[in-house]
Amino acid sequence: MRNIVEKCFALLMLIYLSSGLTGFLAGDSPFNVWRLEDNPLLLTIQTAMYAITLGLIALNWRKFMSGLRPSGWVLALALFALVSTLWSSDPSFTLRRSLVMTATTMFGIYFGSRYELRAQLRLLGLTFVILAALSAACALLLPRYGIDNQLHRGDWQGILGQKNLLGKAMAVGCIVWWSAKGVFPPTLRIAALLACAAVMLMSGSRAAVLVCGALLLIGYGYRALRARPTTLVPLAIIFLAACSGLAFLVKNSNFLRLALLNPNATLTRRTEIWTAVWTAISSHTWLGYGFSGFWAGLRGESMRVAAILGFLPRHAHNGFLDLWLELGLAGVLLFAAGYLRAVGDALRLFRKNHERLASWPLQYLAFMLIYHVAEGPILRPNSLYWAVCVAVVVSTARAVRSGPGVTFATHAGFRLDLEPEPNYLPRRTTGSVGDLHPETGRSAA
Repeated sequence: MRNIVEKCFALLMLIYLSSGLTGFLAGDSPFNVWRLEDNPLLLTIQTAMYAITLGLIALNWRKFMSGLRPSGWVLALALFALVSTLWSSDPSFTLRRSLVMTATTMFGIYFGSRYELRAQLRLLGLTFVILAALSAACALLLPRYGIDNQLHRGDWQGILGQKNLLGKAMAVGCIVWWSAKGVFPPTLRIAALLACAAVMLMSGSRAAVLVCGALLLIGYGYRALRARPTTLVPLAIIFLAACSGLAFLVKNSNFLRLALLNPNATLTRRTEIWTAVWTAISSHTWLGYGFSGFWAGLRGESMRVAAILGFLPRHAHNGFLDLWLELGLAGVLLFAAGYLRAVGDALRLFRKNHERLASWPLQYLAFMLIYHVAEGPILRPNSLYWAVCVAVVVSTARAVRSGPGVTFATHAGFRLDLEPEPNYLPRRTTGSVGDLHPETGRSAA
């Protein structure tokens, strides 16, 4: 019974971190969801969710402690955000936001240490299919809320309040259900994958469609990573040459930029934002402006960026530039070192296991890299994507470092209350078939 209750809470927490639960409670404005101090109900929900998380961490403290070591770099990044209060341009605001950021990271460690990868995919699959169903119902039954009637007329925004947020969620949902081969029944998996894809297309988010399509194509190419080094090296050279050629064509072809990326050749003015932001970075290169300390509306350095651009962006539209703005080059290097280590663990796990499930860590880490080149911050309080990233890092590292141990067979069906839950990914058994919240700027915590 306790295991079922825990999994139900984990599912509820994942939906909460997507901002799907709180969208309607915030009122008509999609930005009110972040103004927790002006909305006692939202602040109460946040406090309750993290209080329950701490209670579950206490109940599972042995597993949680075993997840601390592989999560060292993500926990260090969260603590660095907390320490940035010392030099932040708005210390009290940075302190509030970084505390919530640390709590989000703690949930990610709990999720990654409490559940092995197969159980994580089950819960994530349910999360995104629920978001897809609720968003479709909201768009069809409550078009005033579920369809954008202002900036992007006719595009679905569902219960997430913004088309790009919905597209991002559905892109991850597609990757989850694609990776879940053998985790869910085939008919259910295909139906859920198509549902997430349909909602993603209705959102009108081009970035989501491009990233999702690229990740699905790359997913089938991961099999080459299991090849011998003598075969892998030539394949890697060919792949890098192809990527370089594509990058050159996109850079030098206005047609491709218009067709693939955006109606505006400046990527919806993203390049202008990046230029203005880089000027701000140059004056606080090493430590940045403190976590959530730069985008202060029409005050401070963000006012100068707004003056240059003629409008006020909510973020840099590049997760790595936002990280540099907040935590400086030190934060960027810490993230880069930890990310490369996580990719190494994911590659080792993939090479020693032939299930489709083994590609999930690689797919999600690739998503984190590709998507945040032109989208919002990587580190964000109450972020589903950061919590999942932490969970992937923890569970992948534990799976790689665990011994051969006991294996269990691939389950074609779906059960919510499987026990026991070993914290490693099983090898393919003999004879089995192997296959292989709204984007915001200045807000209160």
